[in-house]
Amino acid sequence: MSLDIVPRITCIEHPGAVHDVDRAILTLGGKDALRKVTINSGGQTPLQLTLCPEDRFSHPIVSRSTAHGHSIVLQVKVKKTLLAQHGGDLRKTLEAHRNAYTVAPCAIVNCFVRFREMADYQYTTINSPFVSSIRSSLYSGDLDAITQLTFSDSQPSATDFDMPPPPRFSRITVPFDYSYRQNPAVHAVTDSSGATRLVNKSIVQRLFSKVVRWTDAAVPDESYATKNLPVAKATAANPRMLDIIELLRTKFEERPIWTRRALEEEALDEELRHIWASHVKFALPYVAFTWKSGPWRATYTKYGIDPRKDKKYAKYQTEYFRIAPKDEEEGKRPWRTVPLKDEEDVDDTKPPDVDVPTHIFDGIHLPAGRSFQLCDITDPVLAELVQHGGLRDEADEKDGWYKATTMSKIRRIIRLKLMALWNGQSIKQMDVAKILEEASDDEAVAAAAAAAEQSATEGEEDARATTKDEQTESNEKEVLHAVSAVSQDGGQKLRELLGILQQEEGEGERGFVDVDEYEIFDDDDDDEDDDDDDEG
Repeated sequence: MSLDIVPRITCIEHPGAVHDVDRAILTLGGKDALRKVTINSGGQTPLQLTLCPEDRFSHPIVSRSTAHGHSIVLQVKVKKTLLAQHGGDLRKTLEAHRNAYTVAPCAIVNCFVRFREMADYQYTTINSPFVSSIRSSLYSGDLDAITQLTFSDSQPSATDFDMPPPPRFSRITVPFDYSYRQNPAVHAVTDSSGATRLVNKSIVQRLFSKVVRWTDAAVPDESYATKNLPVAKATAANPRMLDIIELLRTKFEERPIWTRRALEEEALDEELRHIWASHVKFALPYVAFTWKSGPWRATYTKYGIDPRKDKKYAKYQTEYFRIAPKDEEEGKRPWRTVPLKDEEDVDDTKPPDVDVPTHIFDGIHLPAGRSFQLCDITDPVLAELVQHGGLRDEADEKDGWYKATTMSKIRRIIRLKLMALWNGQSIKQMDVAKILEEASDDEAVAAAAAAAEQSATEGEEDARATTKDEQTESNEKEVLHAVSAVSQDGGQKLRELLGILQQEEGEGERGFVDVDEYEIFDDDDDDEDDDDDDEG
């Protein structure tokens, strides 16, 4: 049979489950609408699917037409008795009786009308009095009913708001393409009991670290881990959990405050260093908390210990240095253990083969870290400052227990030596000596007091000089008056003149600066005063 004589038709795909054909045609706009699509426009005129055709204000779904590809509508003829034997299932009937049916093409579909848009939000107006009046007047076509239509002048209340809905609620007609797919990191795992469960192997294990800021009033005590953390136990991912916790407790009894590098170098063996990220850091929250700010920033501190309350924890303060070397742009960086050269050193062709821990700063070898605890500084000059530096009465957020000048000297000397080590340069010991010779906090206070005392003394001296000038001016006036009267009474006036001159001469001798009277200008005495202030 030739397909040229087979009729061409338009296929309309109704998105609903059709049980009533007439009702389905009514939701598409009726037979007139179908005729326009199938006959007049060849499927190019869109159809409007109204799920509630009785309501003119219901929002329709607009169709889209496509002419890609062709489908053939087949007519299959089979006896009803055979179809009844298989419960009306045509597929089973054809499979059971392969030679008991005939097939012939009856139509070719050259256009498909499909509804792929999302349905808009619906607002029913069946029970709306206002819409009912419009429906019975405007939509009826009765002129008398239209002229009798009136609108109320009163404003509707929020609880009795009655009006037709807008033409459309949602502007989105096509569903989003979320590209749902199976997570490639999720795998089916069979546990020891034989049950299968899904496990995400890429999920980050939660870390229960307790972070404390300098402004916090108190630190967590030893009961924090018991009350707030899950019970520690050995797992398949961390079988040594309990052993690591016990080891950390022992180490924190020996030293209550650690940096990570110090803990790795001194407390852990080689195996635990390699499994820090997967094992050790998850055991630390059961033993210690960490500081986010303050002089002990980025350290692990044993639960119940507040270093802000006792000066004995001053040596555990941390200092962090950010260095921008001159040769960084050229990509030059010396070896990790480049020795620090003195002015007399000349043989610097190769560094010594010395393995220095990364958390130790000895002032000779370049460390890998940039954060140091004061107790881990072995440089003799710096260690002396740490051991004998002046301490405060209360801890400071920036300098901790040490006084500002002491911490300033420590920071400047470390930075000076780090820069020299980084750039492979020699350092002048005179530069270190200049930093050490700077005044301490007590010396700065004493110098300020001496300056204030000197300023007050100079003020008194200026006042005394002003008084003497006024007295001298008064004496001059008396002399002039006596001289003018000599001609009147020569003998008596001359004796008075001589007496005034003698008096002025005596006062002039007393006008010179006496060393014993102004001892503050004597250098030796000034040094002794400074020494007395230091002792006080």
